[in-house]
Amino acid sequence: MSDALTQVTTEASGIFAGLKVADFTWAAAGPIATKQLSDNGATVIKVESFKHPDSIRLGGPFIDDKPGINRSGFFADFHSSKLGISVDMSNPDALEIIRPLIEWADVVAESFRPGVMKKWGLDYESLRAINPRIVMLSSSLYGADGPWARHPGYGAQGQALAGIHGMTGWPDRPPAMPKGAYSDSVSPRYALSALVAALIHREKTGEGQHVELSQIEATAQLLAPDLLAYQVTGVESTRAGDAKPGSILHGVFPCEGEERWIAIEAVTEAQFEALAKVLGDDGALAQARSDGREALNEAVATLTLPKDAFALMAECRAAGVPAGVANKASDLLEDEVLNAHGHFWPLDHAEMGRLNYNGPAYRFEKTPSALRFASPRLGEHTEAVMTRVLGFGAEDIARFKAEGLLQ
Repeated sequence: MSDALTQVTTEASGIFAGLKVADFTWAAAGPIATKQLSDNGATVIKVESFKHPDSIRLGGPFIDDKPGINRSGFFADFHSSKLGISVDMSNPDALEIIRPLIEWADVVAESFRPGVMKKWGLDYESLRAINPRIVMLSSSLYGADGPWARHPGYGAQGQALAGIHGMTGWPDRPPAMPKGAYSDSVSPRYALSALVAALIHREKTGEGQHVELSQIEATAQLLAPDLLAYQVTGVESTRAGDAKPGSILHGVFPCEGEERWIAIEAVTEAQFEALAKVLGDDGALAQARSDGREALNEAVATLTLPKDAFALMAECRAAGVPAGVANKASDLLEDEVLNAHGHFWPLDHAEMGRLNYNGPAYRFEKTPSALRFASPRLGEHTEAVMTRVLGFGAEDIARFKAEGLLQ
């Protein structure tokens, strides 16, 4: 089997085949965007500082529950099909290595706090002086401008500031913090769209440009209907638990077994009547409905509790009632729909072994996506990239190691 560099540079056939990306992103919001490039044929070289590697490498879950710099499943899922090099970016001489990378690249992507790339001599004006056609993508929590631009922050703060926390939870309780960071999941989709638009512009004009994105602003887009409703009506949306205006029933209900739940919705009278028949107690549900939403939810929960969640989902769907099991991670990996659609890609990692990686949620008919290999270990491809992509020789590499630029 060919090595990773050969697979990337000569065997790529996806829609971004031939695109060359110098990837300085870290954590989640940036790497999720560049993963869409690498899994679709682009040559993406992830640059990490071995003195300060990507923080996601330090976060679990770890394979076999044993922490290690190359054992994070979180990191692995965001970096499929990418090459990885490790350079001491705090060393002022790092530009001797990075400059040829900028000359080679079509795109430079970064997701640091504004000012970090400039400190390294890699702000857009400096990049453009090296490569006038470069397209730079900068993604940060607050954006490049404004009073908080350089303030530290993570996804939890970003989604709070974007209004997500204030909308999540029950009206008589404090806001609930959703697991994970919405800003890290939402913003990469906007970032990729903007980047592709900039590349199309360059194809037409030959001009590179700087694309700058605020992760908070991207996440605020999720609340666009609520923002509009407030401006039009003066009524401010707030936490509503699992209630949904316009639905007769809308909630998540307990089923048989440990932490087994099912989401059920009835919008029309026909759906509600069909659900009552499935649950087997038309009278109890009719009475509960007349007593209000809370009483109805309690009555439905009483009837779903002894039932198997998957069997109940099948019955509801057969009756035309929207329903879905609240899947666990183990359920997703075995899900017949996801597997029939080829969502998961098994890839072999040198330290973690074979894992199923998330593939793209879209399909290209003419240029199919392909997860070509697993995420890189820290600095795994440094020497191969230095010699075969950037044109350095063995003596250069030895000197860089002696100077502390490379491990």
